[in-house]
Amino acid sequence: MGKKVFAVLDIETVTDARLAFDIAWIVYNSEGVELERRNYLVREVVDTPFFNLLIRRDSFVKNKSQFYIDGLVFHSFNIACLDYIQNDFRNIAARYNAKVVMCAYNAKFDYNVLNDNMNAYHGANFFNSEVDGFENDVEIVDIMTMALATICDTNKFVRWCILNGFTTEKGNVKTNAETVYAYITNNVDFIEAHHALQDCEIESEIYFKARNYKKKQHKQFATPICHCSEWKQVQSRI
Repeated sequence: MGKKVFAVLDIETVTDARLAFDIAWIVYNSEGVELERRNYLVREVVDTPFFNLLIRRDSFVKNKSQFYIDGLVFHSFNIACLDYIQNDFRNIAARYNAKVVMCAYNAKFDYNVLNDNMNAYHGANFFNSEVDGFENDVEIVDIMTMALATICDTNKFVRWCILNGFTTEKGNVKTNAETVYAYITNNVDFIEAHHALQDCEIESEIYFKARNYKKKQHKQFATPICHCSEWKQVQSRI
C-alpha cells in the first residue's frame, strides 16, 4: 500500500484524570486536499454525572467549560462511545485504501492517552490493530518536532517571539502550537481555542508549513520538551 493519507488529530482532556473527552481529526491526501473531518465527544466521559463538575474545576479546561456545557444542553455535539470513535479512525485506511499517518502536536501525548483510555474502558489499544485486512499500525508524525526543526529553528522566529513577548519566565522562546500559529499567520493576538476540531485546523496549517521547508523533517514521537534536541537548538539562537 504505497499511498498515504494524513490524519491531523487532536484531543482535549480533563487534565488531572487524563480523560480524553473531545477527539477530532482532519484527513488530507498527499497534496493537502481535505478528505474528511470528524469530531466526537466521548460518551464514557461526558455522560458521567460529574462531568460538568470536572471541567469546571480542572485548571486547564475551566476557561472553556461553558462551550462544552452549552453544546451538550443544545445537542450540538456528536457524542459516541470510544470504541465507535476508534473504529471510525481505524477505518480511514480502508476508506481511502491508504496507509494512515497520524499527525499531532506533541503526538506522544495523544497516542498514549488514547491507548490508556481505550484500555481502561474496553481492554484494547486505540491504535495498532488490523481491520478488514488492512494492517493499521499507523505511522506517527509529531508536528511539534517538525515545527521545531523547521519553522522555529530560525533567527527570524526567535526575534519575532522576543519582540512580541512570546517568552517564558525563564527567558526561553515559546514553541507551543499557539505561538507557532501566531507566528506563521503574523497574528500576535491569536488565542488557541483548545477545542479539538479547531486545534486540528491550526495544527494542519503548521504541519503543511513545516513540510514545505527544505530542512530535515523529523517523523518521530516528541521526547519530553526539556530534553528535546530540536527545542534546545531553537533556544540556542537567543
